[in-house]
Amino acid sequence: MDIKRRIDEMKTVLDLDRKIVGIKFARTKEEFEESDVSPLKNKLSYCNMVKFATKGRSFKADFDNFYCVGSLRTFGLVKKDEEVTSGRVYYGYNMYKDIETAKNVQENVTYLDEGVYGLIVQPVEKFDENPDIVLMIVNPYQSMRIVQGYAYHYGNPKSVKLTGNQGICSECTATPYTTDDLNISLLCANTRFAAKWEQNEMGVGMPFNKFMNVTDGVLKTINPSDPNVIKKEILERAEKNNIDIDLELGTSYYRS
Repeated sequence: MDIKRRIDEMKTVLDLDRKIVGIKFARTKEEFEESDVSPLKNKLSYCNMVKFATKGRSFKADFDNFYCVGSLRTFGLVKKDEEVTSGRVYYGYNMYKDIETAKNVQENVTYLDEGVYGLIVQPVEKFDENPDIVLMIVNPYQSMRIVQGYAYHYGNPKSVKLTGNQGICSECTATPYTTDDLNISLLCANTRFAAKWEQNEMGVGMPFNKFMNVTDGVLKTINPSDPNVIKKEILERAEKNNIDIDLELGTSYYRS
């Protein structure tokens, strides 16, 4: 089954407001320049690159295009320094009770050890070749259903990591890339300020190699999981979008 079909199914079943975003790492300058995606002409936070991609836009960005130094560190475009790894930076923000806690958090934040040259950020369906990461901005109910779809095939995610910091760059992108596992994020204060996410929005990131099965799992768990009221809404959207969904009323494992 092609990726466009899977995306249409996911949007129909979950009633997604935003496009599903793909992230591809360009490891070399040559790979970056070979991409026909238009480069950014100015600086933009990685959070806003993702936000604009959820609205249909496409970017490729290298070192000069990143506004936020935190995402530059996350993707290895600049090296972590001792101020960061020691915990002093975030302790200085009064985010932790002591320097030891701040250091422990930083030791568990995911950074890419091998830097990349740049990133390509756009809706998944626009990629000619598979991206590395699929990133979705969703509400808690949609996130639950995505995790259920993941669990249908893979069991529980083994590497969930979240601290409410570096939500888009580390928790939704670098973590699923390095763990080859799904990760969820409650986002962070910085990205909520910079990208103006809604208060009920959160992030889910996963390797692209798991996305097709996760979508299949979401479809397979509609009948046992969703209540009748949501199933009826799915049926209406499916008919409108000409999507065939195997759906039965009154089949949830609890009272519908």
